[in-house]
Amino acid sequence: MYLPPVVRKGSFEWSDLTERIAAAHDEHSSSVERAVEFVRFDVTRFRVDNDDPGALTIPLEAGATVVGSAFGMLRAAATTARRPRQSIGSNYSKLGDEIVREARLAHTEVGSFVFPVVLKVSEPDPTPEVEQPLPGVSVESVRPESPERRVTRTLAQAVAAFEKHVIQPAREPRMRDLTPVVIAGGTKEMFAQISRAIAEPGVSWLETGFTWAPIEAAAAESPSKVMIPADTEARELVTRSVRLLSAPKNEPLRVITGPIIHISHTPGDVFGEIAIQTPSPNGPRFGRVEAQVRQEELSQIHHWMDHGTTVVVHGVVERRPGRPGRISGIVSPQPLEDTIAGIDAD
Repeated sequence: MYLPPVVRKGSFEWSDLTERIAAAHDEHSSSVERAVEFVRFDVTRFRVDNDDPGALTIPLEAGATVVGSAFGMLRAAATTARRPRQSIGSNYSKLGDEIVREARLAHTEVGSFVFPVVLKVSEPDPTPEVEQPLPGVSVESVRPESPERRVTRTLAQAVAAFEKHVIQPAREPRMRDLTPVVIAGGTKEMFAQISRAIAEPGVSWLETGFTWAPIEAAAAESPSKVMIPADTEARELVTRSVRLLSAPKNEPLRVITGPIIHISHTPGDVFGEIAIQTPSPNGPRFGRVEAQVRQEELSQIHHWMDHGTTVVVHGVVERRPGRPGRISGIVSPQPLEDTIAGIDAD
């Protein structure tokens, strides 16, 4: 939802327009105002409650813990958004921390105890200059994902993967169960914060809900809500997962994740070229890693690019001075969800 910048909040025009929009959509004008104010913000709602339907409060300490855990989870996601790893230790990304410092705690909302954390998505970077394609070569590109969106998406996908592969099975977690979680962006530090939150007396579950800024298109598979129960069994599963991720090990897989932002192909060629968006190693702007793919996969790859699907590729990145990195050999990208499912089937 969007209103022209010349319409200032609190003015007659603002009130008139929001009331008209609210009436047309059968909503309260306050809901419309909130939607307009947050048009550039990704919102993560951290929600806790207990099983007592008549309870109107939770312990102050529990609320304080949840807010602290929210910061810790977002900070971990900002680091793993740059490169998946099972444990961060003291090696938090400085660039990731800069993004997290921009996060704000919005007004609490009615409905259990909801702490909205908002992160404003930045303006798109200027499209990098590319060489003019040769005659007959088809080239297609899309708007890159903002650094802030990448952080929130990483948190959402990591928590969703943890709920799917650890909480739902409700069995003793193994490293093979946690491998897809790490690929999605989960870390020891992230789940230690979840453990803190659900261990608080009076907390029966922790829910993270995600609302994506309308100003930037969200991938179709982006999670909208994930709930972690706080019963004894779930608490133990989280605790044991943190212990497993604390063990010093090599990273489970060397992977590159991100949306596809560029495709080129010469008619008749058996291969095509793609670029996957990755964080830039030298600053907050986005980078890209190029790769060669088979021609018969291009139709599906176009579909993933058009829908903003997060893909995963495996391989060694060759660094090239003054040019984007390139993955050795021929790659076969897969959506993050399919990659995770493939690991489960092994």
